[in-house]
Amino acid sequence: MANFTVSDTYSISEYDYEDFIYSINLRSEVSEAKEFHFAFGVNETKDKFWELTFDFDHDQIVLGNQDLKVIKSVDHAFLNDKDYMAKVIVNDSTVKVYVDNTDVVLLAFGLEEYEGGRYATNKEVSMFTTSQESLTSLSTVEGDIFCSGYTVNKVVNLSDGNYCLTSQQYTISEGVLTIKDEYLNTLEKNTQYKFRAVTSLTDFDFYVTTEKVGAELYSSIAKYYRGSNLRFELSETTVVSKFLIDNKECAFTQDGKKIVVNASETESITSGEHVAKAFTTNGRPEAKFALTETVEVLPEIPAPVSHVFFFIDIAIFAVLIVGYVVISQIKNHSK
Repeated sequence: MANFTVSDTYSISEYDYEDFIYSINLRSEVSEAKEFHFAFGVNETKDKFWELTFDFDHDQIVLGNQDLKVIKSVDHAFLNDKDYMAKVIVNDSTVKVYVDNTDVVLLAFGLEEYEGGRYATNKEVSMFTTSQESLTSLSTVEGDIFCSGYTVNKVVNLSDGNYCLTSQQYTISEGVLTIKDEYLNTLEKNTQYKFRAVTSLTDFDFYVTTEKVGAELYSSIAKYYRGSNLRFELSETTVVSKFLIDNKECAFTQDGKKIVVNASETESITSGEHVAKAFTTNGRPEAKFALTETVEVLPEIPAPVSHVFFFIDIAIFAVLIVGYVVISQIKNHSK
């Protein structure tokens, strides 16, 4: 297998690509048609890239890069005078290779430090008969994803507990899968979420960043005493679907911007600082509050020390000293 060096003699794309689907029909009709090379993630200086080799001579598909010729390889029997549709999908730093229009992945590998780049092939000098070459970028400006030609079975928000979206929470139009704003608005603001589209071919992962500003939540009282209801207020009128205290869901009532949590919901939590969180149609704002016991426990004050016995002891000691002095003087006079 010859070493692959990206050079100007190869067909190099004009634009950079990060997530994409590349496909080409290959046919080996002459003995010189032995290897087809496809490089991607090619940088400006052409000294950094990833390489896939479809080796008809050794019946292999090989993945390498500018440093290692072979990182991973799989066996696949290639016949002459037969059309092979090779498909390469690079998505979320993972490369997958398919052959013969099957939905079976022949080679899959996670790419380290992959940042995208241009792609290049040796199509012009490979001696293969090629046709139906195409490249489709999977990324869109909005962060959605192209899934043209594949049936989308479900869409999952991997960053939100693997939540499976309903068919009303996303749309597919002209091959582009778009997450609806009505759903995105219910998520954390200014946060990047990872989604996965499960299709009839493979899983496509993509990222969507939510709006920067949303509703805010405030505690009406900084410190609550146990046994009292918790009261909060939103910065705007928005529907609250779920309310949590320390990530545990609790019952609540809502009246416009005001939210009330019954005291019974706080019986099991300890005194101290806590975090309340509201799931709304305009974000998931949080607010801190403190819970204190109904009767505050004062520090124990030591009982006053009685000095009565101390003074009695001093008096007795003084009398003994005087008695000792008197007796000593009498003894001295008697001598």
